[in-house]
Amino acid sequence: MASPRRCQSLLLALAMACCLQGTQGLWPKPEAVTKGSRTLYASILKSTPLGIGDKDDVISDGFAYALEVEALEEEAEAGQQELRKERRHKRCHVIRTVEVSVTSSDQSLTLETRESYSLSIEAGAIQIQANSVFGALRAMESLAQLVRRRMVEEVERAASGFSAGSEVQEGFVPEEAMWADSGSKSGKATGTGATEPEKPPHATVLLVDEVDIYDAPRFRYRGLLIDTARHFLPISVIKEHLDAMAMVKMNCLHWHLTDDESFPWLSEELPELAGKGAFAPEAVYTSKDIREVVEYARFRGIRVIPELDMPGHTQSWGKAYPGLLTQCFDTDTVEPTGRLGPINPARNETFGFIWRLLREVARTFPDPYIHLGGDEVDHVCWKSNPEVQEFMQQHDFASVAKLEAFFMAQVVRLASTAGKAAIVWQEAFDQGVPLPPYTRVQVWKWWKEQGQETKPEAESSSGSTGGGAAISMRGRAAAGGGMAAARRRALLEHPQGRCDPGFGCENAAGDDDAWKAELQAVTGHGYDAILSAPWYLNLGSYAGQEWQRYYAVDPTDFQGTTEQKDRVLGGTACAWGEFIDAVNSVNRVWPRAAAVSERLWSPADATNVDEAAARLADLRCRMLSRGIAAQSTGPGFCPGELTTRM
Repeated sequence: MASPRRCQSLLLALAMACCLQGTQGLWPKPEAVTKGSRTLYASILKSTPLGIGDKDDVISDGFAYALEVEALEEEAEAGQQELRKERRHKRCHVIRTVEVSVTSSDQSLTLETRESYSLSIEAGAIQIQANSVFGALRAMESLAQLVRRRMVEEVERAASGFSAGSEVQEGFVPEEAMWADSGSKSGKATGTGATEPEKPPHATVLLVDEVDIYDAPRFRYRGLLIDTARHFLPISVIKEHLDAMAMVKMNCLHWHLTDDESFPWLSEELPELAGKGAFAPEAVYTSKDIREVVEYARFRGIRVIPELDMPGHTQSWGKAYPGLLTQCFDTDTVEPTGRLGPINPARNETFGFIWRLLREVARTFPDPYIHLGGDEVDHVCWKSNPEVQEFMQQHDFASVAKLEAFFMAQVVRLASTAGKAAIVWQEAFDQGVPLPPYTRVQVWKWWKEQGQETKPEAESSSGSTGGGAAISMRGRAAAGGGMAAARRRALLEHPQGRCDPGFGCENAAGDDDAWKAELQAVTGHGYDAILSAPWYLNLGSYAGQEWQRYYAVDPTDFQGTTEQKDRVLGGTACAWGEFIDAVNSVNRVWPRAAAVSERLWSPADATNVDEAAARLADLRCRMLSRGIAAQSTGPGFCPGELTTRM
């Protein structure tokens, strides 16, 4: 019989054969970890009772997913075995149950959802305590990352003296701790005609260390932006992103649904938008597709927030409804040029059209927020169009910035009437749009523009006085000149930190200062902020170590009061789709986006890049083992490289 000390030494040695042992491989890094001294068998069978009272679909599905991850990462199928009537090694500790306790039965997923949890792994049972079912899901993901899978033969050979040539000591692993191959036999005949349980071929065992973890996110909003307008992404690719997001505890999918290039949403009320605006008839998302994505995300604790960017980035809308957009005129001949600009704000029917669209968005997407865009509006057509100029004179708008503010204010009001609060890009704030106090402002500009000035301190529409100056964008890109719509594409050639003055940017020395000043201004005026500026995943070299720069960012690193810094909800890593399509989307984003997820989840003092590099490489291997085609972070080897393809 193996002594408890002998059992523990063998299991510990085998557990350390993993890339990173136990809690050393967790991503994102938990808030507090207390390690035990023992390594345990995890006999977590499909019949495991969950201590959650009434049946809970989110937790049950989450447990099934964690179970699948633990048992099937290397394509083995879990199977419950008959217990031996006489076990020779009862003193090797086995975990037989998972007990989940959730204090709230509410399954709604909002910004206020509490995701904290405690996870206790000890002999006999794994205990999970959480305030919400989604906190329990985060605990299950941590559990899935803690478990290591080993071949039973490997364990039993180790029990025989750690020698490859030693006789295998069969029976060292309790039968109840084994996971069987799907083709295993149930037993072998004995001389009395009875059947004795037989170790299945290719059987495996799960090992896990004793540990107590308390964990909670530092920021409530941890997002990833995907762009399905520059390139259509199939539902399967979106789900792969959601799986990766769940692994690293991200909770918001920002779905940039439409743009100049295409309108892939097949609206039931306005089907011609996709009929003429999509890349192809098959490159569309139906209401059924969207419901499928939303439900898939919910079972992973992820909100889905759609973006309909307006009034710019709407050329695809004009393919079906050209009258919706502003006609551009030659300023010399006062004749139409044939080019269409942003949405025309001078027509009442414009807002009737937008109301129909927003009303359907409210029915289709359950999240309380919708992103309304408001960025990169080319003012040239508005300035040249006689109808728009007459409208501006009638309303005493001294500048097109005032006209843009009028448009965005109307759209935000319509969204509110449809039951949705608004998220907007920072330009809406910069232009002085009277935003309701519950509006979120997304900060995306990492550079200073030529002529960038500050607004005088003024009382905000949310009723508070700014503690810092808002940014007034007056560079060529903001003023028009044909530059605005192409700016983001042009900046692809000028990675963050090397902004070309020819594109309206000053030198890199003040790049960080730009988004820090914007956060100071936005929060100083009483608005909640979402940071994206330092986290553009589509920029830079594929072979670089940009994740280290993402990892070094602290969203609260700006001058402001404690109250202002509390208004930073978190951030979003952006994967704009100019050069990202279904073929390279997952590979381009992961695992680099995980650096952003840890910055937004883990404590502020989790800043050791060297330590994070080893964990990130380990995470990438785990992603491959789950079928997520994550890009390499450097030289090395993962078994999943042999089976996972882009």
